Amino acid sequence: MPYNYAREKRKFDAEWKRKALWYRKEGMSEEDIEAMHRFDLAQFNRDRAYESRRCPLETACGAYTCSQDCFDWVDQVEDPSLSCKLKNLSGQDIELLTLYIMQGFSQTDIAHMRGVGQPVISRQLARIFRELRKKRSVFTKMSSGALYINMERSMWNKEA
Repeated sequence: MPYNYAREKRKFDAEWKRKALWYRKEGMSEEDIEAMHRFDLAQFNRDRAYESRRCPLETACGAYTCSQDCFDWVDQVEDPSLSCKLKNLSGQDIELLTLYIMQGFSQTDIAHMRGVGQPVISRQLARIFRELRKKRSVFTKMSSGALYINMERSMWNKEA
């Protein structure tokens, strides 16, 4: 989560109100209290500067990249219409499906890897699944990471 200066400043100010009351109660002079406040405020600003310059580990070490080998599952899909639709997806969409379905990463993990919020990943996956449903097939994420394709209910209702 990014650093929120306003929230941290409110917490700092509230804590300092409590400290100032306690210092006065213990008999500290106003000059000493002000000196301590200036010192703590300087430290607060140093912490803020550090947080604003800190970058996530994925950025510092290089983002996760999927090698070409991890896309092999696309060629192994047996449903010809789904296979065709998968091959027409962009490389980013295939990588997203690979990370989410095949490798078992959560939406939050993928969002951290890509430097975006989880809702962005959720919307991207929803868009991809909508496109794939147009071909009457949909992915279901299995706990084993296996790719599972089940048919839409409308297909079952026609047979009944």
